[in-house]
Amino acid sequence: MADDDSTDIADDDSTNAADDDSTDSADESINTADNDSAGDVFDSLDSDFSSDADADSVVQGCPAAKDPSKDSKTTGNRIDIVFDPDKSDKVTKCEKIVHVQFIQYVADGVVIKKPGDLWSGWKFRDDITTDAGWSIDCLAGETTPDYQQGTGNGNKNGGSGKATMNDTPNIRNFVPNGFYDPDSNKTGTKVFTLNFETYAWCMKGTDCGHWYEGVGWKYTKTWQDQKNSGSGSSTITDSNLASPGADKIAAFDKFNTVHSYKPCS
Repeated sequence: MADDDSTDIADDDSTNAADDDSTDSADESINTADNDSAGDVFDSLDSDFSSDADADSVVQGCPAAKDPSKDSKTTGNRIDIVFDPDKSDKVTKCEKIVHVQFIQYVADGVVIKKPGDLWSGWKFRDDITTDAGWSIDCLAGETTPDYQQGTGNGNKNGGSGKATMNDTPNIRNFVPNGFYDPDSNKTGTKVFTLNFETYAWCMKGTDCGHWYEGVGWKYTKTWQDQKNSGSGSSTITDSNLASPGADKIAAFDKFNTVHSYKPCS
């Protein structure tokens, strides 16, 4: 999840270009039908900065045929995501391949639709979170949806380069009613989960606005982790997502509207 310089979450200097060295913070991904044009929803854009694809019409589809993110891995609560454009079914030519990361907060099975209710430093995320609880993972002040913000970009433009990013979530006690404790806090949260879908996306070049394949993963922290001073764990749930589903496209459009960002303009 995108590091916030005032959050009380563990951090990794290489996670996001916007990280602050003084933070003790950490950051905080449904497949659609895949054919030659699936996921290419930003060939043209509406005046309200939304995609031409009607989110309600985007349907869940099959996984991608290849696996350009197979080198992605988790260790403890950290994830390293690698996208190889040479192994993608979708990349033709792109000068700037970035990752766009979607995040959803879940406490004991209940989706949190206002992250700012968990911690005031996340209030800015309330405006970009959909009714399904999905939003672009970003920092306050960022106005473009790319997670790297200039670090780890890939390309396929004559030669090629892999797009890379990493994330190390560690939610301390920013959960509803704090973490459960059998002795001192019987009304607290027992399991807190961050769901992520992280997609490669062309930000500049011939493919600009096209979605590529992605990785689904989650971060989980239990009350036992909290009690034992543990950091929780990150797990890849799908290493080969084809393209974002309707709920993710809705979150992408909402971010663009709020920040008046028009891709490829």
